[in-house]
Amino acid sequence: MNGTDSTGANLDADAETVGRHAIEAFALLGHETRMEILLAIWEDHDLQADDNAVSFSQIRSRVAHDDPGNLRYHLNKLEGHFVRQRSERGGYALRVPAKKLIREVVAGAGVHDKHLPPTRVDQRCPFCEAPTVMSYREGVLFWACHECGGMTPGRDFAPFDPPGPLTAHSFAPAGLHEWSPERLWSASLVAGWRRLRSMFDGICPNCSSPVNSWFDSCPDHDPDRCDDCGLRFGTTAHFRCSACDRHLGCTPKQLALFHPAVVSFYDDHGISTRIRADAVDHAKRVYDLVLDHEVTVLDVEPISVAVTVSNDDETVRLTFDDSVRVVDVSR
Repeated sequence: MNGTDSTGANLDADAETVGRHAIEAFALLGHETRMEILLAIWEDHDLQADDNAVSFSQIRSRVAHDDPGNLRYHLNKLEGHFVRQRSERGGYALRVPAKKLIREVVAGAGVHDKHLPPTRVDQRCPFCEAPTVMSYREGVLFWACHECGGMTPGRDFAPFDPPGPLTAHSFAPAGLHEWSPERLWSASLVAGWRRLRSMFDGICPNCSSPVNSWFDSCPDHDPDRCDDCGLRFGTTAHFRCSACDRHLGCTPKQLALFHPAVVSFYDDHGISTRIRADAVDHAKRVYDLVLDHEVTVLDVEPISVAVTVSNDDETVRLTFDDSVRVVDVSR
């Protein structure tokens, strides 16, 4: 067996082990009282304190349970994976997996009844200058143009996609009503680019596993309405997690923004590439800069892609190999 096959077998074995442990962890939460216990400890613990353990009496006061013996039974079931008992002063504290789980619950993970109908925002479509809208459905925040087809003028990719999606980013329900529609646009950009940066750097933002990456390119691309690929841009970088199967796709134009040579290039021209959710105008400027990046397919087999960034008659060019890694920088 060669090295590649051995690595693949190890990854498969690791995935099987992780899956088994995940099933065991979810089984521990199979009774609603146990989730109530975790929430009770979360609500009463103090992260700033040296000892943030929560006493049994505090937990019992928050959990609607009449039988203290039965409550302690459920608490004991959580010990080890989700909860640890602090023997120094007594009481119970959350372990890291429990804190991550509670944060997901607070963020609204798994809650898909949140909905934002198409809402006009002060952002024109970058392709046709038509008005655009933000909408939210099934955990995804969409920015769309209903006039030109957006990024997918040739087809729709999911049954719940709005017509003409320009961006589509996972977004926690808890944040949906914390932002104005205008700032939702920039907030979704920040969230989406943060996840993409992590995938580009080779680590899944969901599960911290390795990421596989590759390019595909449409050989006879029509940017106005391509019957072959259905996309606005003919070359796509793909990233897929080897464990949880999370997949992201993007134009290589975006990836240039993550390279220090491009960040430095823009900085030399007085342009910051850092975007914030509460700085909508600057986020729009950076978004427009990305659309101006030029993508060229240099070779087909194996594929090699160049992205050229220009400003004030100066350029910097990144060359990517078929694994979506930068192999050359010229300026």
